[in-house]
Amino acid sequence: MLIIRQTGSTFSFDILEPHNPSLADNFEKAIGLAEFAEKHGHLFDRIQLIRKKSFGSGGDHFVRLGINSQLIQKKLRLITSNPQLDLLFAEEAV
Repeated sequence: MLIIRQTGSTFSFDILEPHNPSLADNFEKAIGLAEFAEKHGHLFDRIQLIRKKSFGSGGDHFVRLGINSQLIQKKLRLITSNPQLDLLFAEEAV
């Protein structure tokens, strides 16, 4: 999703990518978005991968992985599988 926000005469742009962790190409999409962010991230306030996470009796919540972070981009470049992406979400998503 491309989100456009206006504050006064200034516009801000976000890319919010709802991410289904069950898809086979999940980690490749994440890497592609990180490569995009490395080149164009300065044009956006937020670039995020978003997943729904179940918290037992606490219900479902959405967690976000901030792809505009250079640290996250660096970690994504090392990922070669969906389980590694799942671990990165577990460690870094807010």
